[in-house]
Amino acid sequence: MKIKLIPVYESLEIYLEKLENKEQGANELWEQYAIAPYWKTLCQYAPMDLSDRKPVPITDSMILRQQIKQLHTLDLEKLQREFERIVSILPNYDDDPIYVALYPISDENWSVKERQNGVVGTSLFGNLIIQINPLAMDYEQWIPYVFAHEYHHTVWGNYWFVNHGGELTNRFINSLVIDGEADSFSLSLYPKLKPKWLFSMSKQTEELLWKDVYSNLVEKTEVDYCKYMFGQEGSEIPWCAGYVIGFQIVQSYLKYHENISFSELVEKRPEQILDESGYYSTLEEIRNK
Repeated sequence: MKIKLIPVYESLEIYLEKLENKEQGANELWEQYAIAPYWKTLCQYAPMDLSDRKPVPITDSMILRQQIKQLHTLDLEKLQREFERIVSILPNYDDDPIYVALYPISDENWSVKERQNGVVGTSLFGNLIIQINPLAMDYEQWIPYVFAHEYHHTVWGNYWFVNHGGELTNRFINSLVIDGEADSFSLSLYPKLKPKWLFSMSKQTEELLWKDVYSNLVEKTEVDYCKYMFGQEGSEIPWCAGYVIGFQIVQSYLKYHENISFSELVEKRPEQILDESGYYSTLEEIRNK
C-alpha cells in the first residue's frame, strides 16, 4: 500500500500574499488555495459530503509564515517511512493508496496546542488530514501517533462498513471501541507517549461516569456524539470522557487476550469486546485496592 503525502503548507504562498493584500476574504482565499486543489482527491472514497471536516482558515499571516517556515524543517522522507512502517504492522483490507494531507492549524486553537500536542487528525473514508501546529512543544513526535490513530480508523471502517456493510447496528459502543482500539494501537507503537486525553481523568471519575452515564448509553443509537465522546465544558461530562472509557474497555479486553493482534481485534464486534473485557470488574478491583 502506497502512502502519498500532500504537504499543503508548501503551497500557501499565494494565499498569504492575497490575504495580506486584502484581495478577498480569508474564507474565500482559503477555499481556493488550501482546500479546492486537494479536496476531490482526499474525499474520493467518501460516500457523503465531508465539508464539515475541512481545515479552517488561518487568518494571522505573520503566525502562519512562522508555522510554514517551521514545517519546512520536517523530514518528509523519514515521516513517510514511519507511516509505511505503521501500515505494515496493521495491513488494510485493500491496496488503494492513502493520501495524507499535512495542513497547518491555527495557533489560536488552544485545545489542540496545549491538550493535543499541536497535532490533530481527521479520517476521510480512507484518506487522512493531519493538522499541525509546529509552535507546540514536541509536536513532531506526535505526528506518527496521530497518523496511526486515524489510519486505524480507515482499517476498522474498511472492514466493518465496506467489507461487512450492514452487520453492525449504529450503537454508541461502536464509537467507544473504535477510538479505544485506535489509541491502543497508537500507544502500542509509541508507549513512551502519554496522551492527555487518555490520562487526565481519575479512576473515581471514570467509575462514576461508567456507572451513572455510559453504561446506559452503550446500546443506544441516538446519542449526542460530541458531548459524550469529546466531553462538554460546564457539564457532568469531562473533556474526552468517551475516549477515556473506550480506551479502558479495550485495554481491559487486551489484558484477558494478550496474544491477539490488532488485525484480529479489528474483526471483533464492539459488543463482544465490551462483554469479554472484564471492564466492570476491573473498575471494582481498582476501587477495592
